[in-house]
Amino acid sequence: MPDFSAIADEFVNAYNSKDFGTMRRLSAPDLDFCHFNRDFAFREIDPLLQTLELFASSLMPDRHFEAPERVTLAGNVVVREAWWTGTCAVDLPGFGSAGTRVRFKFCSILRFDDGGTLVEWKDFG
Repeated sequence: MPDFSAIADEFVNAYNSKDFGTMRRLSAPDLDFCHFNRDFAFREIDPLLQTLELFASSLMPDRHFEAPERVTLAGNVVVREAWWTGTCAVDLPGFGSAGTRVRFKFCSILRFDDGGTLVEWKDFG
């Protein structure tokens, strides 16, 4: 059985380092993603990664997850509680004005298939 917690760490580390190739490799093509408090959702990895690349390149280049405060594992589901932070390069409704440093507490739920591929990612916070 895969080490789902280690795969979740690899995925978040790839997010933080802007390694979108690794994020794609670890994810199902039809990844079910939703960030409930920011009102965006995707049912495919490619448009999600395009949005994340836009954030990482020009909207909030220093965005990242801090080390998790708690990780809970239940079968193939990993729940990570961690702060997400970054500085707005432009005015971002729902985040802040240009130059504003934001810090949100996230609860990320990552569900993997039996082979260790990420099939669902839900963020709250």
